[in-house]
Amino acid sequence: MWRHRFITDTWSWEIPIGEIRVDETAAEAAARETEEETGWRPRAPLRPLVYAQPSPGLMTSEHHIFQADSADHIGPPQDAFESDRIDWIPLTDVRSLIDKHDIVSGTTVAALLYLLASRNG
Repeated sequence: MWRHRFITDTWSWEIPIGEIRVDETAAEAAARETEEETGWRPRAPLRPLVYAQPSPGLMTSEHHIFQADSADHIGPPQDAFESDRIDWIPLTDVRSLIDKHDIVSGTTVAALLYLLASRNG
C-alpha cells in the first residue's frame, strides 16, 4: 500500500498491518486486515513468516507477519483511507525500493527482507 504518514510527512510502501481482536487469532487478524485495507483476500493457508517487536524499549507492540502465496480480489478496500494506492510489487524490486527510501516502515522492511532471505537461502 502506498501511504502517507503524517508524523514524518512521508510517503512509502507498506504491508497491511493492524490489531488482533479479542475473538481472533493472529492469522485471522492478518487476513482480515489485508482484506479491509487492500480489497484482496489472502488464500489459505497463511503461514507465519516473522515475529517482531519493533521498539521493545518504547512500547509493547507485537507484530505477527504472515505469508500467503495468492489472493483473490474481492472489491475495493473497506478502509480506503488507509492508502492512496494499492499495487503488487515484484520481489525483485524490493531492494531498490528500500535503497530509494520508498519502503521505510521497519516492520515492512523486516518482513520483506526476511522473505527475500528465506527464498535465497
